[in-house]
Amino acid sequence: MRNKVILYAILIFIFVTAQVTLLNNFAIFGVSPNLVIILIVSISLLKGKTDGAVVGFSAGLCMDAVIGVALGYHALVGMLLGLALGNINKRLFKENILVMAFCTFLSTYIFESAIIFASYLLGLKIEFIATLKTVILPESLVNCVLGIVIFVIIILLDRKFLEVEEKNRY
Repeated sequence: MRNKVILYAILIFIFVTAQVTLLNNFAIFGVSPNLVIILIVSISLLKGKTDGAVVGFSAGLCMDAVIGVALGYHALVGMLLGLALGNINKRLFKENILVMAFCTFLSTYIFESAIIFASYLLGLKIEFIATLKTVILPESLVNCVLGIVIFVIIILLDRKFLEVEEKNRY
């Protein structure tokens, strides 16, 4: 348990820090990848709904605190995303790259659409179709490809650190 909390805290710190510092200057197809979504999807598919919801909430709350917008919105959407993806992890092969890529694409689409919808409710004039073409779909594709690499790294970290903990449990 302790190794899991430490690993998740380190991953959240690295991903949020990279998201708000390095990736602001790095764009593919005019969009920056969203590492936080990739982290939430990876943990949810590998570990289930509880871990997915906790990581989604924690990473989202860190993003809210760093970005400085409505505190708790990214946390709420991240938690719901982690919970939803964690519910399907028992029905699918957990370490399937294609499942992860599809879930990352769909999750990015849902996450960014929810953010755009909330921005619209807060009074920003946003055209959804234009945003869909220029931001959401390209970001979903970039996350899908980058997510495969990150998913493999998280699987290796999981096997190295968390399975050792389960072996030493009893």
